[in-house]
Amino acid sequence: MTRIITVLVLSLAVIAAKPEVALAENAPDFKIAKVLNAPVTKINGVSNFKGKVLYIEFWATWCSPCVASIPHMNKLSEKFKGEPVVFLSVTDEPSDTVTKFLKTHEMRSWAGIDEAKSSLKAFKVSGRPDGYLIGKDGTLLARIRPVNLTEKELTEAIGDKFKPQPIDWEPLLTPKRSTEAGRILFELAISTAYGKPRMSSSQNSLEIQSASFIGNIAKIWGMQYSQVIADTQPVSSFNLTLQTPRGKYYEGVELLKSAVQFTFGIRVTPEQRETDVFILSLSTAPDALRPKPGAPEIQLGLLSYGSGVLIGTAEMPEIARALWMGLDRPVIDETGLKGVYEFEMNWKPEDRSELERLLEGQGLALVPAKRTVEFLRITPAKP
Repeated sequence: MTRIITVLVLSLAVIAAKPEVALAENAPDFKIAKVLNAPVTKINGVSNFKGKVLYIEFWATWCSPCVASIPHMNKLSEKFKGEPVVFLSVTDEPSDTVTKFLKTHEMRSWAGIDEAKSSLKAFKVSGRPDGYLIGKDGTLLARIRPVNLTEKELTEAIGDKFKPQPIDWEPLLTPKRSTEAGRILFELAISTAYGKPRMSSSQNSLEIQSASFIGNIAKIWGMQYSQVIADTQPVSSFNLTLQTPRGKYYEGVELLKSAVQFTFGIRVTPEQRETDVFILSLSTAPDALRPKPGAPEIQLGLLSYGSGVLIGTAEMPEIARALWMGLDRPVIDETGLKGVYEFEMNWKPEDRSELERLLEGQGLALVPAKRTVEFLRITPAKP
């Protein structure tokens, strides 16, 4: 059953279209009028990169996950220095904005300024960060988020051994919009799940495709998956999209919470429980090191996709929450450290001792303890 709520322009709709999937093909052509941080000043087309592997990512200075992935991209750029590969980071922001950003953020990729949005339109960019790997002959090899790009994939592409992957060009959700309804000021959609799991966000939008019911609840309420206790689960998964006016994102999330509870006939309430936790604390060893402070003016951004990965710059409570993702119990920050800190760690998800060694190298420790933690309980709404 479909329910309709209207707030300015607000719709909850069931969208059943199947995403279009394309097989291996030539990369879309594009032009970029200005390039910073590079040996060229502009790009006239994909043919400019003939004989070289191209990794093109779409980013923005306001995109926290984009900023958080810069250290990872810098390491890849250094690793493949002298190899036939180009890293191109494209934004549609003004040149002055990017130039100012580069003064405080080291970025080894070429910085493409595409205010005309030629490349964004060519690659149908609907959210950031996004990225594409292109072969030396111009073949579109794969769609890969910057933080997920690996040395192995680049090496295979350079050696012409990378097997092209089908590209899903469909945006996360594409609600049908009436041209007669006027400019959309606010839009929210909840629909049945289809396609591969995927998420995209910006300053004023959130789009999630095919995430589990509990996973979506955790994301919307700003909790971890393991913090959600479900007495009822109306569906196994669903899609959602939220688009708000500038500066109204958090108000939009509050409306989204109400819409989800109304749509699925549930109540989501906080519940305090004492449970086993890990305390993230400072090492008491003599001359222990400390985490690397991030630049004071850096935009906060933390990437932690699945367990075993922690990349980005954030305050310590957010670092603790990211570590929680790969452990069997909550992680609570009691380091007392203020400000932001820079992390780039990879470990085998099942090897906690490896994680503890990495933390020890930064003067941190995980200490078992008990604490009261907030959980969310999902119950059927009262008739």
